[in-house]
Amino acid sequence: MNLTKIDLLAVFSSDKYSKIPIIGAKGLLRLLCFEPGQCVPLHKHLNGDEYFYVIKGKGKIMIGNEEEETESGCIIKAPAGVPHKWTSGSRRLILLSIIIPSKAYDFSDEATKMEFTDLP
Repeated sequence: MNLTKIDLLAVFSSDKYSKIPIIGAKGLLRLLCFEPGQCVPLHKHLNGDEYFYVIKGKGKIMIGNEEEETESGCIIKAPAGVPHKWTSGSRRLILLSIIIPSKAYDFSDEATKMEFTDLP
């Protein structure tokens, strides 16, 4: 079983924000850790929506022409092809980033079906 505590996984750098893959998911599931005032420059992902869950702290996200303040507990979607950027607030910011490739939506119903089994 892969069990990871976010607080133990979080790594911060004074140079720039940190991107940490979670449990071998490569770039699809990662932790983003920001020191106060750090940012991710404006960018976009052409082939996948990016979802963010704010685990700890406050920050600002810009998606397209809209900017919004966020805080712990918020979930935000940056659609594929739409420019977005993050700026942390006055304290450390920890985000969970999940990128869902466009093709994955075609398989979502099949992938989320549950099959019940008895354990030995």
